Amino acid sequence: MSQARTVGWAMALLAIALSGTAAASVIVGAPVQIGTTTSPLLVETSGLAGSRAFPGVLWMHGDSGDSPRFSAVASNGSVLGQFFLDGATNRDWEDMAIGPKPGGGSYLYFGDIGDNNRVRSSLQIYRTTEPTSLSGAVIPASGYDVFNLKYPGFPNNAESLMVDPLSGDVLVVTRFPNGQVYRADSSLFDTPGGTTVMDFMGTIPVPDARAADISPDGRFIIVRNKTTTAMLWERSPDETVWDALQGTPLPVTLAVEPQGEAIGWAADGSGFYTVSEWDDEGPRPIYFYTFSVPEPGTMSLAVCGVGGLMTLLNRKRTQRRRQLSHV
Repeated sequence: MSQARTVGWAMALLAIALSGTAAASVIVGAPVQIGTTTSPLLVETSGLAGSRAFPGVLWMHGDSGDSPRFSAVASNGSVLGQFFLDGATNRDWEDMAIGPKPGGGSYLYFGDIGDNNRVRSSLQIYRTTEPTSLSGAVIPASGYDVFNLKYPGFPNNAESLMVDPLSGDVLVVTRFPNGQVYRADSSLFDTPGGTTVMDFMGTIPVPDARAADISPDGRFIIVRNKTTTAMLWERSPDETVWDALQGTPLPVTLAVEPQGEAIGWAADGSGFYTVSEWDDEGPRPIYFYTFSVPEPGTMSLAVCGVGGLMTLLNRKRTQRRRQLSHV
């Protein structure tokens, strides 16, 4: 069955399912290949973010073995420019985030958080202003800041970094066991070069989490594994990210990616992108998934990935059960 026919069939089912109910829906479109990472500069792509300054442009970076650099990439996969953080280290950059910068513009955050052997005494986040040119540059040490993070206990291995666009808080999600979530208050950014011990918040149902992102308006949170599954949470205006992550997530089916380690929202929130590292077959597709936005607090049904119809209880019911459980 063709992709268009599959989506059309699922949309018809959704219309039937919603008839007679006031509940709104989340619709995640089927993955559409918009480009290919043909450049050798993108072999180890491990993080991506949708540019705020250049609509349709993606920022991408590699992980261990790569240099401390990131690339401006057109949606078709062509590299537009490279940017190097002079004097920085890429021990294992595993994810990135983008968020608002006070006074205007945006910050890019690069998470040097990978630790396969679980021996690192600290992790690093590099923060720099989003470039205003795509031609590439060497960013001097004065053009970026470094912030150190530590786990409250033993070292761990993580590949998922989020920076809350509303509060500025940092969240790190470990691969094992089962998505441990750690949080650092936004005040960590007050002291470049300082070290912050993160708080352990709890776990989420994403084994082997490989990437995460928060929508530009702060309302939706998505965390993926390396193959075909992501989990999507909706966040109410009065909730923190961790509050939202304690709710019931919506499973989202992704395209089959052999080493999917990147996910990022489009700047306008109209969807999100995924991409895999290269494998034995070489360059990998860049996928885009359209995303429809329901009224706040009403996420109940969705067409996910290849068009499978998924259900999710109304967020208010979930919140009510959580409230009752504390009575």
